Amino acid sequence: MPTVTDVLARLRFSARLLIHPAQQRHFIPWLRSQRSDYLLRVGLPWLCFDAIAALDRLDLRGWRVFEYGSGGSTLYWLRRGASVVSVEHDATWYARVRTLTPPDAPLDYRLALPEPAQPGPVDPSDPAAYHSGDPAYAGYSFARYAAEIDAFPQEYFDLVLVDGRARPSCMLHALPRVRRGGLLILDNSDRAYYTARIGPLLADWRATVYAGAAPGAPVLTRTTFYVRAEV
Repeated sequence: MPTVTDVLARLRFSARLLIHPAQQRHFIPWLRSQRSDYLLRVGLPWLCFDAIAALDRLDLRGWRVFEYGSGGSTLYWLRRGASVVSVEHDATWYARVRTLTPPDAPLDYRLALPEPAQPGPVDPSDPAAYHSGDPAYAGYSFARYAAEIDAFPQEYFDLVLVDGRARPSCMLHALPRVRRGGLLILDNSDRAYYTARIGPLLADWRATVYAGAAPGAPVLTRTTFYVRAEV
């Protein structure tokens, strides 16, 4: 049950969308997204609406997709004709999404639980640390989770979505696995610490930032598409 604070935050955000010249068109979709389990029911990734629109313009048939973080995005890739490798850190969510995917779908669905980390300072911006910035996961390592993509050859995937835990670490492992001309998507890229330590590795990647409303949350956020140079 939403709290009074939650309701007020959504009302304020609704008003903000209505007067935002570039975001007014997302008002109705955003309202619809307040329904329970919206992303799972309609099969959409949890990205900015403008980023979703950009994906809708791509022909994803036959693409190899890897995603950190499963859910509506998993169903979206499959519906668009891609084959998918998805890694999830939450066993309960994993089981739920599994019930929504057809048994014959081209999906390699992996559960990689966080593991206890060595005690010491925590810096979630350090890609070598494998930490999450979420306090709920303090004291845990996502090393195995981030390394799931290492089972595949370099430049193997057409698209990699980084929308899960320990995102700097996931990006470190993912970048070499994206093909030339391929796409890496970093969600919530307005959180500067995600790329604070790996900026030099992205120097040859063309970045397009989509900023604005996203399904569900009453906040404006950013999703960045990075395209790997062809040569």
